[in-house]
Amino acid sequence: MTSTNKLEYRNLAKHFDGLHVFADVTFEVPAGGITALIGPNGAGKSTLINMTCGVFAPDSGTIVKDGRDLHGLRAPRALAASLARTFQNVRVFPTLTVLENVLVAFPDQPGDDPWRLFAPAARAAEERHRATALQLLERLGLGADAHRRADAIPFGSQKLLALARVTATGADTLLLDETTTGLEISRLPLVLEFLRVLRSEGRTILLVEHNMDVVTDLADVVVVLHGTVIAQGTPQHVLHDEQVIREYLGRIYHA
Repeated sequence: MTSTNKLEYRNLAKHFDGLHVFADVTFEVPAGGITALIGPNGAGKSTLINMTCGVFAPDSGTIVKDGRDLHGLRAPRALAASLARTFQNVRVFPTLTVLENVLVAFPDQPGDDPWRLFAPAARAAEERHRATALQLLERLGLGADAHRRADAIPFGSQKLLALARVTATGADTLLLDETTTGLEISRLPLVLEFLRVLRSEGRTILLVEHNMDVVTDLADVVVVLHGTVIAQGTPQHVLHDEQVIREYLGRIYHA
């Protein structure tokens, strides 16, 4: 996977009825890097992900990926644009096993074309998918849960399952909404290393995150959203910005 893609947000604005979410949001998500999007609850971080994937349309402004304006993109077609996302409120297929939840995410399923179902290549593809899915689960500490129902594992484990599943899509750009929320502290190093490997493979990651230790340890770029973009840059630059401290970080550390 080559790091030729990037995301660009240009002068975005969004409101719902009388609720103003944000305006004049402009920033870039560099190709092959990890950009952390931070800000208070209600700042519009999840809304921005939804807009990127075509769930909502911006009131004004544009979203560009690989030089392509995503205007008119609809959520069912997001993966065709090599975009995949996780959700703040984790969503799994509850009656499928953990392994099956990952298997359904692979592109080019043999079942997509009934004529391929009985071909030798279809069996080989299924075996490759299964091996890759099991490897992903092992890397995220879920190997022992592979054959459990997805709704039988803890919330934190479901978050990890969502990360494995979004990775299995093969999308070059991943939008991760509070991936570390609800995780046991002991599992954080596992997730950080997993995301570093994805970056080294050339994946572009937009990470919505509240844990500032994760942000400083992982992000190449930090963007602070609060009505508009109030700061952006390296973690060291942004987390020492007086406005960011006053309007966001102070709320975290002095709550």
